[in-house]
Amino acid sequence: MKTYFAVTGIVKYKNKVLILKKSPDDWNYPNKWSFCSGYVKEFEAAEDTVLREIKEETGLDAKIIRRGILFELEDKKKGKRWVVTPFLCNVYSQKIKLDHENTEFRWIDFKDIKKYDTVPGLKKDLKVLGLE
Repeated sequence: MKTYFAVTGIVKYKNKVLILKKSPDDWNYPNKWSFCSGYVKEFEAAEDTVLREIKEETGLDAKIIRRGILFELEDKKKGKRWVVTPFLCNVYSQKIKLDHENTEFRWIDFKDIKKYDTVPGLKKDLKVLGLE
């Protein structure tokens, strides 16, 4: 099983959180809803990674409010393990400019996340940040 290091950015604007729908040709979880996320590059700090990923995927400049604890997530079907650090981030605009990785976005209440078909680990991101 291969291990990947990733970050997740839970993007907050006022009382809403941003979720993104992955494109149909995404290599991990096509058409699933997720938070901004990405792989940590060699020698890149996790904090820099999450801010970069948010900017690339949404066009938004974010500020880190809180860092969650590191956790592992396994997908035995895909033969992958992720070591994830989630971050709660704030933005000062809700004007999204999606990149090629996602096809839709929604600003939702935290409690409504269960209404969406999400990637694995999304609820754990919320839990380790004390948001669930």
